[in-house]
Amino acid sequence: MRSQRFHNVFLSFVSRIVHLVCVVVVCFGFLLQAQDVHIRVLNGRNGRPIKNECLNVWTGLSHGAHMVAGTNQDGIATLHVAEGVIEATIACPGWPTKASGKLNIDGITVSADHYIACQENGKPIPGQHPVNPIGMMPFYSLRSILQSGVSSSNECGKFREKAEPGELIFFVRPRNFWESMRE
Repeated sequence: MRSQRFHNVFLSFVSRIVHLVCVVVVCFGFLLQAQDVHIRVLNGRNGRPIKNECLNVWTGLSHGAHMVAGTNQDGIATLHVAEGVIEATIACPGWPTKASGKLNIDGITVSADHYIACQENGKPIPGQHPVNPIGMMPFYSLRSILQSGVSSSNECGKFREKAEPGELIFFVRPRNFWESMRE
């Protein structure tokens, strides 16, 4: 009788542990498997895709590992995110396309190479983590990007675009004459 009761309590305990593990895997499963993040780069003034641009991507909140991702003919840069590794599918000549090691891949910070970002620096995006304290650039949560999609703010014009799950929409504008001369 006593061993039967112990056996029942033990089975109940094991079933609760298994249930908890299943709930955790379902809730956080996207972190355990490799995912692709698509960064769609659009002109903030007219909504046209920015082709052949190189995006600087940093992992984590404090400018962690750095890599460069190129955009395709549709203005999309794809990052392959797996445990401990983030890799761009399109290379920019002379720049690293992979960041690996012990990374803090809870989010990314993005900046353009030949264009100016349209989000207002120093202000957080609603529903996102605070701005990156070093560069004062917005920090984009990978969880938010993968689950529902994120669209950066557009201070350059009235054009808006809704992001799909797994997509970050990043608005930029061309450099003006004086900005080009300073470079």
